[in-house]
Amino acid sequence: GMPIEEGAVRVIQRYARNGREAVNMVQIAAGLADTGGRRHIATADAEWVVHSGQYAPRPERRIPEHPQVGVANGLAVYGPNLGTMIEIEVVTSRAAAAGQGRITMTGIVDEEEFGGAGRPVKRRKSAARGSVENVLTALRRFLPVHPADYDLHINFPGGIPLDGPSAGATLAAAIYSAFTGIPVDNRVAITGEVTARGAINAVGGIRAKVEAAREAGARRVILPRENWQESLRRDDLEIVPVTSVEEVLREALVHDQAPGGRSPAELPDEVQVLTASPSRG
Repeated sequence: GMPIEEGAVRVIQRYARNGREAVNMVQIAAGLADTGGRRHIATADAEWVVHSGQYAPRPERRIPEHPQVGVANGLAVYGPNLGTMIEIEVVTSRAAAAGQGRITMTGIVDEEEFGGAGRPVKRRKSAARGSVENVLTALRRFLPVHPADYDLHINFPGGIPLDGPSAGATLAAAIYSAFTGIPVDNRVAITGEVTARGAINAVGGIRAKVEAAREAGARRVILPRENWQESLRRDDLEIVPVTSVEEVLREALVHDQAPGGRSPAELPDEVQVLTASPSRG
């Protein structure tokens, strides 16, 4: 085999999403080095492979250090059997007029592209907007105020494509926290679809999501009871199966901490505004 520089190894580790992709990148870099008359793979070779192949760095997330108001850890799938943790931020403010609240969403990848390498390319729209509507309808009976009287700013840092409605349960925890001032447990990661009636439905990619939560340092994962399998058990991770939004709020929030405010997060200037009223279900 051809020797490889430490820097080249780090580049491949950062950009390869799986073992097969790493092997392909090394082979291309080795061919490049050989063509250049060199007997080792340099960091520049690996960087050329990344640039020419238009690879994106693997998302690497860690849980926040402390519980925060309006911030919850979600779980998403961004490739074949590849999960990642996403941090969802929610900031509330009173609307200009009663019943005229707006929902503003930033950071979200609204369109995801699949395919490449000779496979057909498919595009799909994120279902996050519909999830927000369902969550607000489900939360209405738990909240001390009417959601339609408030503007909501929901931020998805990192621009990870969300796989369908699976961010619903995470949104429920973050939105409830933002309205009540009760922080969300920073050691908890959450996934699950929320219906307008407040039920938690099954989602896809559950194994990859659980593994992503463990790698991010989470201690507990809240997931739909329909997704529970014995094979998901981990010695270093507690799995909490739930069936309702009420259970999510009970398990995800730090109820013994006194309610308190949080400074609005610094958010991007470019925003997408959902004009539908939050009071609609």
